[in-house]
Amino acid sequence: MAREQRVRFRAAASAPVPAANGPVEVRLGRTSRDGVAPSMFVWLERGVALRPEVAREIRGRVTFRWAEEIAPLTVHFAAGTIDVFDGDLRKPDLVVGGRLPDVVHMATAPLLLGIPNPASRHGLAAILGLYRGRVTLEGDRTMARRLIQLLAL
Repeated sequence: MAREQRVRFRAAASAPVPAANGPVEVRLGRTSRDGVAPSMFVWLERGVALRPEVAREIRGRVTFRWAEEIAPLTVHFAAGTIDVFDGDLRKPDLVVGGRLPDVVHMATAPLLLGIPNPASRHGLAAILGLYRGRVTLEGDRTMARRLIQLLAL
């Protein structure tokens, strides 16, 4: 006869709510052989270190879908944490599409008021990349602007 075990469960303490000015943790989730999640993880860690106030403002999910044979990348912004992983979502809040170099150039362009600066050659090239469809942004435009601010070099 199998012996019956009684297990007592205690109510788990609720997760602490991060302070409005507390640290933001960037976590690397699953990766794939043909993905770029580790690179984005490092890039986001740097952005959070330089601009934690911008990182704390972003909420939602961003999926990057590449024109090349690279696995889609998803970044989930929650209160106090940012999760980065290789994988796709059906309904993210923002979808960024295009070739990897075009997305990188757009995100690293000098900014003016949170968007690429058209007075700079690099900024103008980023704006033209959007205009010509080399980089596409579908979804929450405010999130896109904050993401560009967070990733800015």
